[in-house]
Amino acid sequence: MENFLQVQKSTIALLGFDLFSDKQEMWKRPYRAINVFGIAAIFPFILAAVIHNWKNVMLLADAMVALLITILGLFKFSMILYLRKDFRRLIVKFRLLMGNEAEQGGEYADIINEANKQDQRMCSIFRTCFLLAWALNSVLPFVRMGLSYWLAGHAEPELPFPCLFPWDIHILRNYALSFVWSAFASTGVVLPAVSLDTIFCSFTSNLCAFFKIAQYKVVRFKGENLEKSQATLNKVFALYQTSLDMCNDLNLCYQPIICAQFFISSLQLCMLGYLFSITFAQTEGVYYASFIATIIIQAYIYCYCGENLKTESALFEWAIYDSPWHESLGAGGASTSICRSLLISMMRAHHGFRITGYFFEANMEAFSSIVRTAMSYITMLRSFS
Repeated sequence: MENFLQVQKSTIALLGFDLFSDKQEMWKRPYRAINVFGIAAIFPFILAAVIHNWKNVMLLADAMVALLITILGLFKFSMILYLRKDFRRLIVKFRLLMGNEAEQGGEYADIINEANKQDQRMCSIFRTCFLLAWALNSVLPFVRMGLSYWLAGHAEPELPFPCLFPWDIHILRNYALSFVWSAFASTGVVLPAVSLDTIFCSFTSNLCAFFKIAQYKVVRFKGENLEKSQATLNKVFALYQTSLDMCNDLNLCYQPIICAQFFISSLQLCMLGYLFSITFAQTEGVYYASFIATIIIQAYIYCYCGENLKTESALFEWAIYDSPWHESLGAGGASTSICRSLLISMMRAHHGFRITGYFFEANMEAFSSIVRTAMSYITMLRSFS
């Protein structure tokens, strides 16, 4: 269990949270969330930029992207605050179940360990992508100003977020303070997103590991007699049911997050698709392309994890089919009870478990639909430009 939530623990600690706190209160150092308060304070100035540029489509789209990013970042941070006790309860359940299963055999410990190693690799890559996007967003203003000065001999001051401040940013001191504030506040968008998304990834990876253990056990449930076989099956079914209950708890926590993520991401892709089609042959096109890739990666995380969870939970049906059920077809009530239990479990496992965002399912089919639609939209805009 040493790999469990390690990447998430270090990331969310920057917001003042302690995932493995022995107490119920996880938010031990609220002062560390000053970057989130910074993005909340800069929000009115981004909104002012949206209103100010409503007649210029390109500037309006750029400001709208920043506004949507800010809204999503603040929403995710508020959900971390709201769900912190639920996360704490889930973490306790996961650690308890992981410990119980690991004690029952080295092969079960290997399944859990491999799931956590793979999860940490994936979450590290995800975190790196977001940090690179943040760094690129901070560097882009200087690239824009440099190109403008090189081509026109004059450069307007640029900021990481399109903002309309009540002070003159043409003054060097005001610009420097505004830039530092914007760059620092943008981490208040990155950290909640990385923390919440990677926590979901880790939870689903371990749930898939529990379903794999249940499959492994049911294939080998045959005991010395029918009574022992039934007792072994009862434990396997209890593990599967516990895993399903934890899936349900996780889905209840993340339903509003997934819904908001996909809704806001769809709007962002519309805006960014337009900006990318306009700046396709320019330096800024690289920035917008990387931004689109970051949004798609976020959607991929939820769809990939949802698809894996659905697949592993449904494979329990085939594990039952591959089990030595035919050896329990002899005469007697115990044999009949075992076959009935297996049949009912197969009927339940046939449906698997689906991660949803209220009115849609987060799976690879949904992700493919998002990517196809986004690419078609960008191609259409490129054909008009």
